[in-house]
Amino acid sequence: MNYKTMLAKVLGEKELAEMNVKAIKDDESLFDELTNKKLLLVVDWSGEDKEGMLYGFFDSRLQSMLGIRLDVPEEEEVYQKYNQEIEEPQRGDFVPFALSYFDKRLEKLGARIVLLDLGTDTYNILVSYKIDAKKLKSIKSDFWKLSTLEQKQGRVVIYIICPNCKDTAYYDMSIEEESHQANVKCEECGTLSVSYTHLTLP
Repeated sequence: MNYKTMLAKVLGEKELAEMNVKAIKDDESLFDELTNKKLLLVVDWSGEDKEGMLYGFFDSRLQSMLGIRLDVPEEEEVYQKYNQEIEEPQRGDFVPFALSYFDKRLEKLGARIVLLDLGTDTYNILVSYKIDAKKLKSIKSDFWKLSTLEQKQGRVVIYIICPNCKDTAYYDMSIEEESHQANVKCEECGTLSVSYTHLTLP
């Protein structure tokens, strides 16, 4: 695929000019390059590694791409809103809430949140120019499966704990696929598990 075409939608002009696209060997190398340069943020399903992680990333991306700051009254507001609006918060609830919260603000400023679906239990987050965000879903790639939050709705992460060896596993699938889900086999010991919980993606 043409990496430069995709990167032009998620990088600032200077960042794109400094990116040696021809030297990128494969999809995994590009993913690592974007992550190491903090152009793509990886967040665990359970929450931020530290408070302000998401705010800092989105603020930085807006500055690099559009030369503006994130329009939020204060960095802590997302946590205040979360505590006010989520009556019984569960582990894993914060990131979907925060992504929706920040995406609304980014959209007003000309950008959108885009998620890279790798079928894992992490949120792989990019920021795209608003005009290009929905176009990224049409990219023909087995690796770069990108979508906005609206396009991502209707998917769940299945979270399983094996009753035998206690190993954990995660599966990203559509709600329709989940409805046909039968016994799930543990990848470690082969035990069939009929019980699981799911985390609805934003």
